[in-house]
Amino acid sequence: MKKPADIKEMENKIKAFQKKQKAKQRAHETAPSNIGSAAKGFQLSIELISGVFIGASIGYFLDMVFNTSPVFLAVLTIFGGAAGVLNVYKSAKGEENE
Repeated sequence: MKKPADIKEMENKIKAFQKKQKAKQRAHETAPSNIGSAAKGFQLSIELISGVFIGASIGYFLDMVFNTSPVFLAVLTIFGGAAGVLNVYKSAKGEENE
């Protein structure tokens, strides 16, 4: 059975469009992702800062409750910093394996 000319023309247009889309996709995949790198750096810095902040906040609260000198503040700030560094290490190590 013979196909009408308009159907052949439509098939040719679809094929041309698909080729363009594949070329755009290949170009996008090979382009450097500076935005992704910046986002990852921002994420790592937030993880580090949040660990210190949470540890310091809990330490300050415990010092207020128990009316102590800033013992809990100092200790939990150090632990929060260590937890933040550990989170950064795990995130960086996980990205390295990808």
